[in-house]
Amino acid sequence: MAKNQLSSLSVFFPAFNEAPNLPELIMQADQVISRVAKNYELIVVDDGSTDNTLILIKKLQHKYPRLRVVVHQKNLGYGAALKTGIGAAQYDWIFFTDADLQFDINDIQRLLPFTQNYQVIIGWRKKRAEGMKRTLNTRLFKLYIDLLYRLHVKDIDCAFKLMKRELVQSIHLQSDGAFTTAELLYKLKKCHVTFKEIPVAHYPRLKGEPTGANLKVILKAVWESLTLYLSIKLAPTK
Repeated sequence: MAKNQLSSLSVFFPAFNEAPNLPELIMQADQVISRVAKNYELIVVDDGSTDNTLILIKKLQHKYPRLRVVVHQKNLGYGAALKTGIGAAQYDWIFFTDADLQFDINDIQRLLPFTQNYQVIIGWRKKRAEGMKRTLNTRLFKLYIDLLYRLHVKDIDCAFKLMKRELVQSIHLQSDGAFTTAELLYKLKKCHVTFKEIPVAHYPRLKGEPTGANLKVILKAVWESLTLYLSIKLAPTK
């Protein structure tokens, strides 16, 4: 096995109406992951897409035999897709990123050297390729989460994370929305897990429609984070 090559890796992509991006995404992923892991699988979590995402994935499976798909019959939210992807993973390590091609999957190679000493390696965007409104929203959300949970990582919701499967599958996640990534990091931190943070590139979305700036998505994340916080604070002391 080559230096810094993983023995086995499950890669998953939460996807909602990302059909325009999937052919390029899967081609890049198969090329890159075949170099960084001896055994691997690629998983698309189709979160109730209403475009031809599922039809396209089934066509791509003929070309990429390591490609799997897990389907939500209706849209359940980003966090639900993350939980499904984590639960579906079969190999030693789990890596996930978004299906919108805003990250360069080649950057996973920047994370690999740290797998010897860390069980969780997370990316942070050196320069976010989003508008001022989205950037402001995420900064305010980070301040809010740090106030409640004291996570203090550089980029809470960066969709570029490499994690030990056995560890993350042992974590019970309650939320289903955009707060789920922060909940995962918080619960890992409570288990005394140390994160390694690595800068990664971020690019503008060229195809498809973003959903992260949707007001309902934001409000759900705020509500789920507050609900979990209150449940922790109000829980009876053992």
